[in-house]
Amino acid sequence: MVGHGASSDFERRIRDVLPERKGWWNYWYLWRLNFALLAAILSQATGGYDGSLLNGLQSLPLWTGYFNHPAGANLGALNVALSIGQSVSTLFAGFLCDMFGRRIPLGIGCWFVIIGSIIGAASQNFGMFLGARIIVGAGCGLQQVASSNLLAELSHPSQRVQVQTMFAPSYPLGGIVAAWVTYATYTYTTTWSWRLPLVLQAVFAALEFICLLFCPESPRWLIAKGRRQQAIDILVKHHADGDVDSPLVELEVAEIDSQIEIDSIAKAYSWFEFFKTKGSRRRFYIMCFFPFARQFTGSNLISYFLPLVLVSVGITNAKEQLILNGGVNICAFLFGISAFLYVDHFGRRWVLILPMYLCAASLVVWTILGAKMDTSTNPGLGYGIVAMVFWFQGWIHVFDAAAEPYIQEMSTFVLRSKIVVMWQFGQQVVYYISSFANPVAMPELGWRYIIIYAVLDTVYATVMLLFFPETKGLSLEECVLVFDGAEGAERQLAAEREFQEMRAAHAILPPRHGTNSDEEAKLEVEHVENNSQEKI
Repeated sequence: MVGHGASSDFERRIRDVLPERKGWWNYWYLWRLNFALLAAILSQATGGYDGSLLNGLQSLPLWTGYFNHPAGANLGALNVALSIGQSVSTLFAGFLCDMFGRRIPLGIGCWFVIIGSIIGAASQNFGMFLGARIIVGAGCGLQQVASSNLLAELSHPSQRVQVQTMFAPSYPLGGIVAAWVTYATYTYTTTWSWRLPLVLQAVFAALEFICLLFCPESPRWLIAKGRRQQAIDILVKHHADGDVDSPLVELEVAEIDSQIEIDSIAKAYSWFEFFKTKGSRRRFYIMCFFPFARQFTGSNLISYFLPLVLVSVGITNAKEQLILNGGVNICAFLFGISAFLYVDHFGRRWVLILPMYLCAASLVVWTILGAKMDTSTNPGLGYGIVAMVFWFQGWIHVFDAAAEPYIQEMSTFVLRSKIVVMWQFGQQVVYYISSFANPVAMPELGWRYIIIYAVLDTVYATVMLLFFPETKGLSLEECVLVFDGAEGAERQLAAEREFQEMRAAHAILPPRHGTNSDEEAKLEVEHVENNSQEKI
């Protein structure tokens, strides 16, 4: 079993229904499941490829010359183009995911990215290139909403947090490929120096689509749509290696049934649900905060405008810029993937808070070194700033790795797509601001501009320290109680009573372990609430 840290009731029940086992790699059915989940994980790599790609293109003389040296508002427009596409598609992604499942929107997103990449590679003018980026952005928006839900709802319960933690580091993985592809094509003497990297952008989407062919639908979505037996068949095949009598499947289906019944009783199917209960309002406030905490931190300055940063510290050689672009992405990937090892041990909360404080610290050092550069010609100061760029980009991707499971864990089933839409759309709105501000403010203000981000990052970390609860060691269904508190507990008990009656009437799966009576259900609710309070 994968996982660390204090045991919750869910973890104990999982241990009760799973035999002693070796590492997951010893089991073919988990290999098969995790390969299928690459369809969701690789969707982030597509976005990462694009971010690093534009950095690389800005360092390619043939690209800048072909498009008349984009700068200022034009350069900002190229960055915002991707975000425009993402914003529009994200608004529809939640509806599509709830109506048609997770796989169909994910597949449509793949084809948008493939088509947009090919159009970008064939671009004859700035407008065509801009339009191609909008199409790619539309695909990315669909992919990220659908894939985030699919990872949370399909991954094996013993691996759910670790699999979700892999989602964010795949972003710099795509960036690594783009950075070194543009470095390799730097010496080309034709427009293929920038067209070839754009063609290869479609590779991640193509690989994603191939994996998607082997990927089943979300069991939670199937049960919610009344396709119960199909969901059980998927869980039996991918979570129990074909054992139709598996107590693990019995437990998972009971957990899903219970939460969907709770949401049904609460009629939690509209956006107004965010304002009906204290717990839902808390989710809403957190999701209004989270996009700022991710996109207005200084990370976009590095992800999309790294050449501007490097020029500001005296690094103007295109080849050096391309090498550093590749190095920054490798650093981000290694830091992000390391979160896989400890996010379940230390919990989500501290793996969100500590990296944000460390990002703020790196920006403070950046401003100090930048101020000294005004009165010194020491080249070591510039390379010190580059070191802070590496440090910042590494820790912000650790934050990303913890953010993904946390966002899923704070969601009820019927709000999950809506919360992911808020996350993705909110990021795009904040990104609009920074995309136009960064290319104008950075050349004018230099290191002084970084002070703003240093202050904001400190504020973000402090807000999370004061107001974010811990969700470590809980199932997706149990996490709901952490946010809903006593009000949620009452709904939980009402749903348990109604659901037990439904079970008896229709002779479906046996009762959940530990919920055979109202008294036992109350004890379970109290355990989850107490467990959460101890971790805050």
